[in-house]
Amino acid sequence: MPENRRRYHTQTYSHYIEGSAVRKLEALPEEFPREYQRSSKEERRRQAEKNRKRQAARKNRERALRLDFTYTVFLILSVVVTVAACVVYLSLQNEITRTSEQIASLKSELTAISNENVAMEERINSGVDLSQVYQIAVNEYGMTAIREGQIHYYSNENQDYVKQYEQIPTDN
Repeated sequence: MPENRRRYHTQTYSHYIEGSAVRKLEALPEEFPREYQRSSKEERRRQAEKNRKRQAARKNRERALRLDFTYTVFLILSVVVTVAACVVYLSLQNEITRTSEQIASLKSELTAISNENVAMEERINSGVDLSQVYQIAVNEYGMTAIREGQIHYYSNENQDYVKQYEQIPTDN
């Protein structure tokens, strides 16, 4: 291998000495080839444009990450509205549950009262002998059974009940 060998590394010339000797840094040669000078100007121009774009992108990112006052107020208001909606929803849900439980307890109470009413009606009906009632009505009170012609029909279309102010006329 040659002791002195030149290698071209990204825009700079480097001079390496291979072997066990300590490497010494050398400055770039005074004269650059014309191609290198042109490409370095273009490269510098491209690099400067790239740096400008990077800085603009960094500024845009910083601006996007910054929280301004209106965004903060909007965010706080939206959180407050959301929490309020959740609280109202939960309270309504609780009210519905409570009402359902109350309806269930009232239904069970109604069932118990209805059963008690039916049982009491059966007790009353079983305690009354209708033939005995008929005998007492006919013998003691002088009542008679209804005959044909004793029934008079009255139509009252405007009211739910009738007040009797005088004796009902007979059809004789």
